Amino acid sequence: MKLAPFIPALLSLLLPTTFAAPTAAPYTDPKSGIKFNAFTDTATGYFFGIALPPTTGKDFIATIGGKGTGWSGVSLGGGMLNKLLIVAWPNGQSIVSSFRKTASYGSPPLSTTPTTIFHPIANGTYTNATHWTYTFLCSSCILADGTTFAASDTAPGFGWAVNPAAPDLKTNPAAQVKKHTAQGQVKVDFAAARSESFELWKGWALAGNGTRRWVA
Repeated sequence: MKLAPFIPALLSLLLPTTFAAPTAAPYTDPKSGIKFNAFTDTATGYFFGIALPPTTGKDFIATIGGKGTGWSGVSLGGGMLNKLLIVAWPNGQSIVSSFRKTASYGSPPLSTTPTTIFHPIANGTYTNATHWTYTFLCSSCILADGTTFAASDTAPGFGWAVNPAAPDLKTNPAAQVKKHTAQGQVKVDFAAARSESFELWKGWALAGNGTRRWVA
């Protein structure tokens, strides 16, 4: 009996398969009406979405959230190391958020980038019985130093991570976070993220008084 012809077929079943990164899809926040191109991980409840103006500058609007009381994070540069990270989690009816950056694996410390600023959008930031949502204008967040996606990108990759366990110091934006229990990469088509309504939505953020800048 000759076994050789069956070996390639057998190996194709046993060897791991390489899958392409998932892609985002159109999503409209039910409270604010802001239209995002967003990714949702159905297994964990994690989601992240981005909205852009017709021509990319240095700002974007994003929404990030999840289920329960744990943290959700996103890398604006795809990977974890030496990239600008955003981490957020609920604290009661409010959301705690921070910019972070690290050169090693572990709980990332606050970023020392002095110009990146959160402007929360109140009508898109909330907690309810099923999930929490943090919607914000990220001002001066598109950097030219390689720590984020570039303004000229058309479909960059974003890294995402989540842990259902809340930080021990929930009120502190610099709190250490436990290692992610799920993570991955997602590709976001910027053409689907652009909107002529961006300036209107941006105005909602700038009209509020919730400006936050996290600097170590």
